Amino acid sequence: MRIFFLSLGLLLAACTDPSSPRLETAADSLAFRVTESSGGLAAWNELPGIAFEWAVVRDSSEVVRTRHVWDKQGDRVRSEWPGGGDSVFVAVFQPSRFDEDAPEGEVALNGVALVGPEVAERLVEANGRFVNDGYWLLAPLKVLDPGVRRAVEARDGADRLALSFDGVGLTPGDRYWIEVDEVSGAMTGWSFLLESGNEGRFQWVEPVTLDTPGGQITLSRMKVSDDGGVILTEPTPLLDIDETEFTDLTPRLGQSAL
Repeated sequence: MRIFFLSLGLLLAACTDPSSPRLETAADSLAFRVTESSGGLAAWNELPGIAFEWAVVRDSSEVVRTRHVWDKQGDRVRSEWPGGGDSVFVAVFQPSRFDEDAPEGEVALNGVALVGPEVAERLVEANGRFVNDGYWLLAPLKVLDPGVRRAVEARDGADRLALSFDGVGLTPGDRYWIEVDEVSGAMTGWSFLLESGNEGRFQWVEPVTLDTPGGQITLSRMKVSDDGGVILTEPTPLLDIDETEFTDLTPRLGQSAL
């Protein structure tokens, strides 16, 4: 199994607004069903924050794991990822204002703050990981985002919600086909063809329900590829934000009780 990084470059912080968007096509209506089956944008927008770990499992062995804490209301992200050996990078930044040409934020390696040019390099890496890993978790809530083109296309013998991108992201040529349960409207899987030529297909399984002040949202915690590889997306809703997540850059990767 390849490790697929979905280089959309879309800001996860850009939540669709309003919560009941204007639906102009059959594809828009299908996308709305997908979003509503996950709990809807109103419930998602009421959630103060979310923490999640993203991992790749191959042949029953974990290949890589990352950790993200997103203070949605405060526009802050903490991202942690392996730095080789037992080292861990930790970065803190503002996702909605992130500029790859002039990134702002803090980065530490094993709890020691970095200085110099490497800070910018690692901030760009952190933002890329947050966007990629978050899309694997939150795709059902992103199908109505600005800049997303939607269509209904036949693929693998069934109608799919086809997604492409109107000049947004680092690789606007990427394409996705969302598999939708006909009865519930839930997203049950996706296939994709990336601008790089890489392609894949994953079933989205093991739904988990998260409580928010605006209701419940449901997300898949496991994605299983056709070749048996697994991507885990393990979320925890945050009703209160732990300030030390953004002030103490000591690694916590692998310590979460998700």
